[in-house]
Amino acid sequence: MKFKAILVIFSLFLSCQGPWSYYPEDPENYKGIWITAYIVSGRPVTNVYLEKMHNLNEVYMRGFAFYESANIEIKGIFNGRDTSFFLKPDTANFAHNPNSFVGDENLIPEAGASYEMYVSVTWDSAGKKVTSEFSAKTHIPKKFKIKRAYDLLGEQFKEKDTIMYLPPPMDMGSNYFIPEYSNEDIGGAFVSMVYDTNGLYWGENFMDNIIEQFDSDGIDTARHARFGDRRLIYTATNMQVANMNKDIDSIPVLGFMMPAIGNIKLLFYATTREYMDYRSTFLQGSRDSRIKPIYNIEGGAGIFAGMLVDTFELNLKTTPDLKTYSYAEAQKSYCMQEDEEYNVKNWKTHSQCLAFWEKIPTKDYMKDLVSWCEMQNFPLDKYPDCGSAMVHFYNSGKRSPVLEREVKKWCEEHKDDKECLS
Repeated sequence: MKFKAILVIFSLFLSCQGPWSYYPEDPENYKGIWITAYIVSGRPVTNVYLEKMHNLNEVYMRGFAFYESANIEIKGIFNGRDTSFFLKPDTANFAHNPNSFVGDENLIPEAGASYEMYVSVTWDSAGKKVTSEFSAKTHIPKKFKIKRAYDLLGEQFKEKDTIMYLPPPMDMGSNYFIPEYSNEDIGGAFVSMVYDTNGLYWGENFMDNIIEQFDSDGIDTARHARFGDRRLIYTATNMQVANMNKDIDSIPVLGFMMPAIGNIKLLFYATTREYMDYRSTFLQGSRDSRIKPIYNIEGGAGIFAGMLVDTFELNLKTTPDLKTYSYAEAQKSYCMQEDEEYNVKNWKTHSQCLAFWEKIPTKDYMKDLVSWCEMQNFPLDKYPDCGSAMVHFYNSGKRSPVLEREVKKWCEEHKDDKECLS
């Protein structure tokens, strides 16, 4: 229970909200389609995401397109030239992301440039086919670069240096990163940590010490579980309050947010004021009906944001007497624990444990098969057995227009499927 409580606390800071409406006023632009699009300097355009708004009782079928057709056009400076191009669904190599769109990997946006996006989507809105059109504008900031950095002891260090992960309570201190930036076009910056999971160890931290005072069994390895190869660890605003320094002028990264042993990259994404407004209203205030969300999508909800990214690489090591937890063992410990809500192991119900699901040969009955296929977003082309599982999922009372459409299509093509006959 203590482990779950800690997870809940952290989720308040790091969670990503989905496209559901919580607002009682239900303004007009909260009906219809949600658009999320980022354009980052030096990188091709990827992960432009469309999704229709969902009722709270509606199943979210991520692996299937909700639309009949969609056109997304981006205009701006790419490779030094004024260019426009259309994106395509990200369905290559079993990606199963038909609602996510990607551009030409050879077209690279630039710092200081402005961009426009035009979207036209034909889809089923409450049983009626409609074509919705949207547009948005953004820019990429002109300048952002980390010039200096200081460790937990206040000592200056350079990129690719090795710094110390210090034991608690010193891990509650911050490493500071000092940027040089164009003040007029930046609303803030957020820090994402990317790491190689091989040879990575998380360290004992201040919260471990607190928990140990109330738990005679000691620290559970699973409490250090992390999934994926990146984490959002801080957001700094370009805003001054009273006579205080602006957060962005000296960006802090808490010691315990970093691994104790391993190599990492800190990605500093300088972004627009529109994105920071979106973040402070929708992402951080979605559960408060008094806060009106701010978008920059004309005709719909969501965000189109430009970003300038700076990368800062470094290594971490720690003292020999500090307790550490390997990335792999922490994951395994978490996935083998019991899910108290469902009274089954976490690997049966938690999508983070998909890798463990695939290693355990127990997908021999429908309940487990449905769970596994749902975590995989029902990849019918790669795993045909997920077709029967999807029909079973639908027959159990799950509903959505997309699910209903896909089940009908599957059963028309597989008339002898026992699930279709039930």
